[in-house]
Amino acid sequence: FDAPTDDLSVSPRPNALVLFNPVFNNAPAPEGYGYTRISSHFPQFSPYHNIRAGAPPTLIMVGTADHLIPVSTSKAYKARMDEVGSRCELHLYEGVGHGFYQQEGYYRQTLDTVIAFLRSLGYIN
Repeated sequence: FDAPTDDLSVSPRPNALVLFNPVFNNAPAPEGYGYTRISSHFPQFSPYHNIRAGAPPTLIMVGTADHLIPVSTSKAYKARMDEVGSRCELHLYEGVGHGFYQQEGYYRQTLDTVIAFLRSLGYIN
């Protein structure tokens, strides 16, 4: 929702998304997460429910042992992005949980993945 003070000449639409352990689906449980925070407004906020052709290129990084973001949710998001022809890279990190990228051994690995993604878009050299 726009606040009365928002500058509507500036688009809030991102040019690209780099997502670590993202919440994609805000539908009621068990399908989604966070419904109690936004309730009936979830169709307007839930990223999964707003995938359209021309969606920004997206990089997703999630651990296969994440207790908050199921791998199936990330795979469903990627499948919908693929269906509409929008670029989506899904990187699954085996056996690690939520916030894995902060652990030793994963920080540099995920940073290198982000750099490669941004480089492929021409955002960095």
